[in-house]
Amino acid sequence: MVAAASGNTSLSHKPNTVRSQFKLRTGTIMRFAYIVGCGVLALFLAACGNDNNGSNSSSSGIAVPASVEGTQGSAYSISVFAKAPGTLQPDDMVQVGNSLFVVCQDTNVNPDGTLPSGVTSAQAEVIEYDLTGNVLHTFDVAGHPDGITLVGTNTLWVSSNEDANTIITVINISSNALQSYTYDQAPAQLPHGGGLDDMKVINNVVYASASNPTTTASPSPDQSPYSTDGSGATAEYGVNAGPALYAISLNNDGKTFHAVVALGSSTAATLLTDGSAVTLNMTDTDSSMLDPSGNLVIDSQQDSELVFVKNAGTPSQSVSVLPMTLYGNPWPLDDTRWSPASGNSFMLVTDTPAQLIYRINAAKGFPASTAYSSGQGTVLQADTSTGALTPIYVGMNNPHGLIFVTQ
Repeated sequence: MVAAASGNTSLSHKPNTVRSQFKLRTGTIMRFAYIVGCGVLALFLAACGNDNNGSNSSSSGIAVPASVEGTQGSAYSISVFAKAPGTLQPDDMVQVGNSLFVVCQDTNVNPDGTLPSGVTSAQAEVIEYDLTGNVLHTFDVAGHPDGITLVGTNTLWVSSNEDANTIITVINISSNALQSYTYDQAPAQLPHGGGLDDMKVINNVVYASASNPTTTASPSPDQSPYSTDGSGATAEYGVNAGPALYAISLNNDGKTFHAVVALGSSTAATLLTDGSAVTLNMTDTDSSMLDPSGNLVIDSQQDSELVFVKNAGTPSQSVSVLPMTLYGNPWPLDDTRWSPASGNSFMLVTDTPAQLIYRINAAKGFPASTAYSSGQGTVLQADTSTGALTPIYVGMNNPHGLIFVTQ
């Protein structure tokens, strides 16, 4: 066992109140939306006889919970790929060759890397699995890890502490060596007030989501309409006038990383549903992904939005926003991934509090270059033209990570 956080754990950063309230309100507001949506799903499932397509068995020997139900008949099947060991909870994942690397969080570490009262040590891990769910190797990582990405051919970057006090752990998967890096500025707090979440690589540049930003209810200047102004309401969770995305690089001292703002939240954007001009407002920057065209896509979770950044890091960079809805209700998402354009693949989804990693197969193969998302107990197919979501599985606890594994 090792200390869960290092370097900046003494900083007195207070997590964004609005974001904290959102996490609490998820149990009320979003459960209401979930109940509304699942009322329709329940009728559908009743008509179908709640057929789970015989998917409550698994090669892992672990049964799929009875609460998990398919909505598309025999189009998909589900099984348990693996369960995280002990009390660890799986989150983001990445495939490297015939290995899968899964971030597994220790619940004894807060999202800002601090330890709760009475806890003296904790240990999160990145676990390497083979393509059938067998553990190959484990790596101890600092803090509360969340994002993971492959940089180059044999190096993984893991971001920890998405609310504050960010640590980036670099894992050399050839030598199994690890090195942790902290922010190089003083005070050691990123300009947006929070930490870093998911990361993606474009043109050899690592881009990291600026998670848990400080927001204000009275922006100056007021740049309405904001992307979160649905139905004419003033930004429900406040306005983020700070950075939403950074370009990250490691310094030669082997101890610190540098962050350059790559996208500000208060940026001109186009609303994809009607082409109107809005001001971007990302109050809960979370997961990131690459779409089939190579655009960077960022999930603003509590805002129920996907933000598309075209030509990231170039003078022609542009931004568009897509509100995501289930049965007409805003629906917060975690990961979104596009199915491969060709080849054989299956989907993996981490149900974080349940400690389970699910494997989902499509009977006729996943439609090429089609978006699928996780969020609020569901796995969904996403229409990235309209923002409409169609559930394929419901009744999970709280799915986070989602990837397509190619064979």
